[in-house]
Order: sequence, then structure tokens, then C-alpha cells
Amino acid sequence: MGNTILNDDAIGIIIVRYLSTHLKNISGIDFKETSWGGFRIIDLMRGYDYVIIIDSIKTEKSFPGHIHHLKTSDLLHTLRLNSYHDINFITAIKLAEALNEKMPPAIDILAIEVENNFTIVEKLSNEIKESIFECSKGVLNLLKDKKLIDINFNDNLLNKIETVEELNIYYNEEILDENIKEF
Repeated sequence: MGNTILNDDAIGIIIVRYLSTHLKNISGIDFKETSWGGFRIIDLMRGYDYVIIIDSIKTEKSFPGHIHHLKTSDLLHTLRLNSYHDINFITAIKLAEALNEKMPPAIDILAIEVENNFTIVEKLSNEIKESIFECSKGVLNLLKDKKLIDINFNDNLLNKIETVEELNIYYNEEILDENIKEF
């Protein structure tokens, strides 16, 4: 989840693009992007057994780049997970279940602490860039723990982003695989 033109709010989408580039040869994993929550989240999660949501969060209780691992039961509201014009994330899931939609029984949320998620600029803060690699390792570990992938993780599987040019390729939608849907 995120918005690539709102400074650090892009972190969720950048990490999904980063992971989809590095894990495109692993079957059984889908990558999706969205800038929306509420009712629209139902369409993105319907039919899956397990979902990992990656988004920015601003609690002001942790340092920028800190990765919060949340469950739906301790969810803190973010702009897309609770909208003034839509229902919140938990209500959307409960509504889908009441309508007999197959929603994932297991959802992990990796929320990266940010300072600035409202300035219109296609750029991540320096403090946030390191979390791309760290959060991606966290995603791989969650998938491995759920026995959804059988790979031995090492730092060579994912390349650290060292330069602005390397980061900018993840802002370019041309790198996206056909399995990624943007809403």
C-alpha cells in the first residue's frame, strides 16, 4: 500500500516492486499494489489463504525506518486502512466474511515508520531507504515460516539499494511484471 508521489508513503509500493523484481521466478506468490483501503481491499485479498500487507505508518513512537510487525487485532489506523470516505480495514474484512467471501485467515502487516508521508515528491527519505532491504528480508522470513517458500535466505538473494539510480528504477512502472495490479 502507498502512494509513489507522497514522499515516504511510497515505501510499501517500492518494497513490493523490489520484491517482485527479485522473486519473479518463485511460483505461488502474487504481488499487488494499491493506494486504497476500505471496500477495495476486499477485492485484493479475496481468495487468498495468507496476505502480507506492507505500508507506511506514522506513530511518532519509533525511529524512521523501524518496521512494526502488526496483526489485524492490534492494527493502528493509517490513511488507507481507515478512510473518511470508506470503511476501515477491519470492518471491510468482517463485512466480506459476513458476505461469505473467502478472506485470508492469516494476515501480517509490516508497517514502516515514516516522518513525512504528505509532501508531494517522488523520493524516499534517507532513513527509510534501509528499510527496503530489511522489510524484504522480513517478508521472506514470514513466507518461509508459513512454509510458502522453501529457500535458504542469504543477503545475496536481494541486492541492497545503494544509489539514487537504483532506487529510481522502482519508481518506474515499466519494470512491473504483468501479475502486479495497480489500483
